[in-house]
Amino acid sequence: MGFLGSKATAGRLLLLLIAVSAATADEDVFIGVNIGTDLSDMPHPTQVVALLKAQQIRHVRLYDADRGMLVALANTGIQVMISVPNEQILGIGQSNSTAANWVSQNVVAHYPATNITAIAVGSDVLTTLPNAAKILVNALKYIQSALVASNLDRQIKVSTPLSSSIILDSFPPSQAFFNRSLNPVLVPMLTFLQSTGSFLMLNIYPYYDYMQSNGVIPLDYALFKSLPPNKEAVDSNTLLHYTNVFDAVVDAAYYAMAFLNFTNVPIIVTESGWPSKGDSNEPDATLENANTYNSNLIRHVLNKTGTPKHPGLAVSTFIYELYNEDTKPGPISEKNWGLFDANGTPIYILH
Repeated sequence: MGFLGSKATAGRLLLLLIAVSAATADEDVFIGVNIGTDLSDMPHPTQVVALLKAQQIRHVRLYDADRGMLVALANTGIQVMISVPNEQILGIGQSNSTAANWVSQNVVAHYPATNITAIAVGSDVLTTLPNAAKILVNALKYIQSALVASNLDRQIKVSTPLSSSIILDSFPPSQAFFNRSLNPVLVPMLTFLQSTGSFLMLNIYPYYDYMQSNGVIPLDYALFKSLPPNKEAVDSNTLLHYTNVFDAVVDAAYYAMAFLNFTNVPIIVTESGWPSKGDSNEPDATLENANTYNSNLIRHVLNKTGTPKHPGLAVSTFIYELYNEDTKPGPISEKNWGLFDANGTPIYILH
């Protein structure tokens, strides 16, 4: 499926593949987009929503619960995942009333006009904020309790995005397990997710897996490019064939959960993407590779192929990210994961 450019679209690309997810009647699988705000010229919330509407993007994840964005998203039907920022987790995880106030201000005040469907409590907490790890499950429970008190627990799921780096020995997937030092947090967390019918939120970055593999992972395998059968990776225990890094990591997470006796917690990928520009030591951060990865990712998810372990069970995924973030610290690649620049001009036309 290609993309058509015309003067009528004012140079903006039409994310037709993303629109396909809006057309599925049961909304059982979708592609969403993360909206970061580290831009020197961050568009006004009404401009952001206008871009989402023009691109028929129906699912977004915010890294906070910005009131301006939540107001602008009202009555659009767009499904919204809001977030408790990492710096607020300690307060919420130590106080039921702080959590209740947060839900009152950021959820109850906007729902149902703004279609909030999930709350991400922090991001990569276990790998970036070890001091908050001990109370992360408390924070999840307190937010959930506040939703229950407001009769919103059936409509809104609570979870926390985890880095795929917590999965050790991720290939072959059937041998994967979570970093055991995190089990005191992961076991009660998975118990919570299972009991509330929520999902494991996972951030998957084949770009970094490829970069850190020192040539072991072929570029085509990271980019979802079709491989000849003799180049596919085979799990020696299950004899399942893997044609891309993304599926292998998703299945590694399923096996890691099964290792802890959790077999019915679904996975949602809260971040995945590819940078379109990088420093000289990141030669594969290119427009073409970013386009190839995201185009193939969208196709793969919406085709409902599933993974070798769970064929037909597609994993809804949020692309990282809507805008290039020019004020993000770090290497050039950190600033160049976006589908659009601050003016809403596409960085590349998905193919």
